[in-house]
Amino acid sequence: MPRHAANRRSAATWANAGPRRDWPSRLVKTKSGSTLIEFAIVALPFFLLLWGAFDIGFYYWGTEELEHATAYGARLVRTGQVQASGLTQAQLKAEICAKTAVLVGCSSRLRLDVRSGQSLADITPPLPLDSNGALKADADFIFLPGAANDVILVSAFYNWPLILKPSDYILRATTVTRNEPF
Repeated sequence: MPRHAANRRSAATWANAGPRRDWPSRLVKTKSGSTLIEFAIVALPFFLLLWGAFDIGFYYWGTEELEHATAYGARLVRTGQVQASGLTQAQLKAEICAKTAVLVGCSSRLRLDVRSGQSLADITPPLPLDSNGALKADADFIFLPGAANDVILVSAFYNWPLILKPSDYILRATTVTRNEPF
């Protein structure tokens, strides 16, 4: 008798065994599909970790980008370019947003606050959140670029939407400097 014929069951054997009594042993013995089952078990945690790593990486990238763009905006104020050309808060915000790539929707999500005084003690830092914990509107922030030799505080706030978190983070970048004698 051929070897493969010995592994076959006769019709009488199948009829006597019945599908209900034999399926657990067949399930344990078979190996087909086990890789698919193992992948299905491991795939969800793996992809969540991978997605979270990308999310955190973009968060830090956005933070660094906001820091550099805010420093650029502070340099425009410090050198007197904002005062000489009469830039408004919206125009300075557009200049800052032009220096970003990963901050999607920068013009609508970015809030800019520019304060000045004779010394740092004269400047009160802005509070970016309202009583409900949401980022304030543009009109709630101050835009006073100051005069020559004034100390300035440039603060930028960006409403960063995370993929794996239902609420947003507020990115904050702040630069303190003294205006040049322009």
